[in-house]
Amino acid sequence: MKTYAVLIAVAGLALAGCTSSDQASATGTWRATEPADAYLELVEDGTLSGTDGCNRLFGDWEKDGSTITFGAIGMTEMYCEGVDDWLSQMHTATITDATMTISNEAGDNIGELKR
Repeated sequence: MKTYAVLIAVAGLALAGCTSSDQASATGTWRATEPADAYLELVEDGTLSGTDGCNRLFGDWEKDGSTITFGAIGMTEMYCEGVDDWLSQMHTATITDATMTISNEAGDNIGELKR
């Protein structure tokens, strides 16, 4: 009987770690639907990398409560006809379920990424 109690306690602790609202909940790869090869990868150490479908992006980020704030974003400057560079304008984001909604500095929603 004691073994079951210990297993339940350990499982509860493991699940509590999975539901925390720290930076780990935002880490991973987030993909745009258009262009299909645009993505951001947020790393637990606060760095990010990705592409807008043409240019490589890099920078940093932090999460405070439900808001992600992006630091200075650097990117390559290759010319690619028809590529929307909206990711270069990201300033903050929020996550709802498997969707990251990105806003610019003015607070306007400029796009979404999916897990």
